[in-house]
Amino acid sequence: MKPPPPREGAAGTDGTGSTASAGSTEAVSLRLARLSARTGLSPEELGVARIYDRAHEDRREHGPLRGLDVLVKDLNRVGGEVTTFGSVGHAVVAETDDTAVTRLLEEGARLVGASVTAEFGATVYTEPAHGPGPVNPIDRRMTSGGSSSGAAVAVARGIVDVAHASDGGGSIRVPAAAVGLPGLKPAHNVDNGGLPNPAAQGFIARDLDLTARAYGISGRSSPSSPPSPTRPLRLGHTNRPFHTTTAVEPTVANATAAAASLLVTHPAVSGVRPVTAPYPVEHFDVYSRVMAARCRDLPDPATTMPTWLRQQGLDLTPAEIAAATDAVSALPGDILTAWDGDADGPVDVVVTPMLACAPPRIGAFSRAPGPETRDPAADFQAQTAWTPWATLWNLTGWAGLSVPLVSPDAAPGRWPVSVHLGAVADRVSAAELLDLAHHLQETMARMVDADASVLDAVTLAGPGDLDALIEAPSRDGQ
Repeated sequence: MKPPPPREGAAGTDGTGSTASAGSTEAVSLRLARLSARTGLSPEELGVARIYDRAHEDRREHGPLRGLDVLVKDLNRVGGEVTTFGSVGHAVVAETDDTAVTRLLEEGARLVGASVTAEFGATVYTEPAHGPGPVNPIDRRMTSGGSSSGAAVAVARGIVDVAHASDGGGSIRVPAAAVGLPGLKPAHNVDNGGLPNPAAQGFIARDLDLTARAYGISGRSSPSSPPSPTRPLRLGHTNRPFHTTTAVEPTVANATAAAASLLVTHPAVSGVRPVTAPYPVEHFDVYSRVMAARCRDLPDPATTMPTWLRQQGLDLTPAEIAAATDAVSALPGDILTAWDGDADGPVDVVVTPMLACAPPRIGAFSRAPGPETRDPAADFQAQTAWTPWATLWNLTGWAGLSVPLVSPDAAPGRWPVSVHLGAVADRVSAAELLDLAHHLQETMARMVDADASVLDAVTLAGPGDLDALIEAPSRDGQ
């Protein structure tokens, strides 16, 4: 399979150094305007909340983002610029850069604007109360995920090649998978001495190589010369949801099982074995209390879902929060006990689906459990049913990578299945996860070149049927 052509409006990534700040912003603005004229979509529908009048950069810095135009997620404060936190009712002009933005500048980024985000980053879909949300370039009927959906859509549309994003429950990996891009949540520290923090800062980039560059990870010198394996890697695989008893769409399950098998052809992989869910599904209720507790201070006004999450947090007693905190602290050890205790030995990477079905239709979550109902508890359960694996890697702080098996350009109008490669503890690095993903995509591309009908087994046409997942119980054979 030949490499796909650049997406419409694709940004350049020659990395030759900074240009004039105003000129850089003007180039992105022009790219956005031309794409808007061609598609009939607004900037917000293309993932862009606003373009700054001038780029923010520190020309003294020569980090991995040097020479790249980067959008900042609209949850983060850039000094002198408006931040809305995904809600027009909370727009403020930041006095100073926040910690995440300071880090971006230190890494050499040229900050050119803000990307659309879900309100307060609280959901895995993005449907603003005022105005349109980002439109999925694969199929405009499909949700583009959340909460970093603007970042994913802007990159997928070629407005920028890299966008800042954050991931507190899948918010990098879910929207990346929704639009057919890779998404890496880096390893991060969950325990900061207080309430556990499941969120990591990161990026969404247009391909695996640029993802590696954005994170400052040394990549391959060429596709034919991967890093030398340092030891045999042991893979685990499951399609069984960790956090619900709902089903997985059969094509997704079959494609993930095939991907796990294909990874055995990587020279560093010694084998793959089944793994079970590492804890009872009921335990997710305990872990979700930490997320609710982190929402206790969300301000008014807020729409239904953030308001419900805030109330869930406020209803928790100090004892319940303390118990949930202790459970999250113990979680990595509990998982290692479960997975390492298998008779076939421990595993280094666990392969699961990223999403349980193709992105559902716009409104599928907010209307749960039915078209005439607005039940935030059912909304939360539906979000969990769609993404019943990713949060484990937020709660442990272990690295996780979502990777589409094929490029959306290989099967226009069809959604490519993404699998999740989850590190177990610190046994593998992000570089090793990326190399496994490279191998998987290259192997799949050769299969498609040999037989184009393979695409039918790893892509899906039309939005996912969320109701079917929720109504059908999970099966042990998946």
